[in-house]
Amino acid sequence: MSVASTLARAAAELREGHHRQARQRLHGLLSSRPTDLEVRRRLAEAYRLVEHLDESGRWNYLDEALSPRELAAFERRFRDPARRLAALRWPDPAHNPPPTPLARRRLAALHREATGAAPDWPDHPQDAATPAPHRPRAPKPVRLPYDPADRTPELPPQRSALRLTLALFGALAVLAQAVHLLT
Repeated sequence: MSVASTLARAAAELREGHHRQARQRLHGLLSSRPTDLEVRRRLAEAYRLVEHLDESGRWNYLDEALSPRELAAFERRFRDPARRLAALRWPDPAHNPPPTPLARRRLAALHREATGAAPDWPDHPQDAATPAPHRPRAPKPVRLPYDPADRTPELPPQRSALRLTLALFGALAVLAQAVHLLT
């Protein structure tokens, strides 16, 4: 089957509501053509239809159609840049640039963020030198100092001992009954 006919068949399956089958078909095509941005775009669309934003962000990462919600979901799922880079399944990202400038800049920035080094793309040195975007981290929640008024009052020691004693007697009663039934 040609790429065009495979894409057409996947589109027909999506129209018919066979989302899983279409995604499987597109994954198969992507395994043989991992650098084809059109296949990645179609796979992202298939995941978007079933509202899997993390997966649509994953496969749309190198495309201009990437939405902020998809990007956020993808980054939430793969928090570590090295895991995000691996999740893209781009073959040899250090030496194999994508075909479009936007895709090259995004992959270069992620590669730099994940490895600390720019990719080696002699034909596209400006795109390879793209710095990783600065992403401010959300502030950590502030822990308030301990307030004794918020604390649940402890039971007096006599009550705690009484509860423990009653629990032990209950357990012994159950054990005695079990022994009685076995004999």
